[in-house]
Amino acid sequence: MIIIIIIIIIIITIIIIIIIIIIIIIIIIIIIIISKQGRAQQALAYLDKALEMDPDHQQALLNSAVLIQESGSAELRPLAYQRLLRLIQRDPQNERVYFNLGMIAMDDRDYRNAEKWFRKAIELKEDFRSALFNLALLLTDDSRPLEAAPFLNQLVKHHPDHVKGLILLGDIYINNIKDLDAAEKCYERILAVDPGNVQGLHNLCVVYVERGELTAAESCLSRAHIMAPHEDYILRHLKIVRTRLAKFSQMQQQHQHPQHSQQDIQGGTVVGGSERTANPLESEGVISEDTEEGSDPSVNKPKKTVFITKNSDSNSYKNTEKPPASIVEASLKHSEGTSDSIS
Repeated sequence: MIIIIIIIIIIITIIIIIIIIIIIIIIIIIIIIISKQGRAQQALAYLDKALEMDPDHQQALLNSAVLIQESGSAELRPLAYQRLLRLIQRDPQNERVYFNLGMIAMDDRDYRNAEKWFRKAIELKEDFRSALFNLALLLTDDSRPLEAAPFLNQLVKHHPDHVKGLILLGDIYINNIKDLDAAEKCYERILAVDPGNVQGLHNLCVVYVERGELTAAESCLSRAHIMAPHEDYILRHLKIVRTRLAKFSQMQQQHQHPQHSQQDIQGGTVVGGSERTANPLESEGVISEDTEEGSDPSVNKPKKTVFITKNSDSNSYKNTEKPPASIVEASLKHSEGTSDSIS
C-alpha cells in the first residue's frame, strides 16, 4: 500500500513538473510574439511570472535581463544585473551573459566593468562579433586605439565584411599606427562589400591626401561628391584639394628655375629630385576631421579620417552593437548570429 502511494506521489509530481514546463513554454511563445510587436513591458511581465514558477530558469533570467537592458530603465538595471550574476553561477561558460553585463555597464557609463565583461565574453567566444566591436570602440573612445587594434583585427578576421569595424580599424591605421597601405586595404574592402559606402570612399580619399597624391585624391573626392552631393564636408574637401592643385600648377609656371628643369610635378608631389613637398593641405586647413557634420572646418587640429556618418557619431555609447539574433534564440543557442544591427 505504501509503495502504491509513493508511486502515485511520484506520478503526480512528474505531471506537475510537466505542466509547469508546458506553461513556461507557452509563456515564452507569447513573449516571442509580444516582443516582435514591440510590447517589451508586457513581455517582461510574462517572464517575471515564469520566474515566479522557476526562479532559476536560465532562459527566463537571460531574456528578462536583455529586455530590461533594451528598455533603458535605470531603475530596473540592478534587477537585470542580479539576474545575470545568478546565471553566471549556473552557467559560467555562457558568453552571452557576460556580453549583456557589459551592455548594462555601458548604460551605467561604468566603462571599466564594461571592458571587463566584454573581454570575458571574447575569452569564451573568440569570434563574438558584437563584443569585439564594442570593446574596440570603448578602448578607442578611451584614447587607447593601439589596444583596440588587435580586437578589430580579430573581428575582421572572423567577420571580414564588418563595415563599421573596417572603418574604425582604418581610422586607427591612419592616425595612430601610420600605416596608409593597411588603411587603404580596409577602405577598399568596404567598397568591395558596399560600393555605395560614402564614408569608406571618403576615407580612402584621405589616404591619397596623406600620401600627397592630390590628383588621385581629387578624382576620388569627385566620385564621392557625385555619390553624395548633399554632404558638405566632401565638397569642402574637394575644393581644398582643387585649390592646392591649382596652386601647384601656378607655382610650376611661375617659379621654374634651371635646377628644377629635370623635375616634374605629378599630383602635388615633386618627382625626379630628392625633395618631397610638405603636406599640400597644411595651408588650407584640415582635409579630414573627427567632428560632426556642420563643424567649423577652420579650426586647426591633428588630421583624422572621418569616423562618423550622417546617422552616427564617434560616441561609443551610441554606436555599440547588439547581437542580431532574437533574445530567445540567443539564450537557447549561446552563439552569435551572422547579420549586423547597429553601427
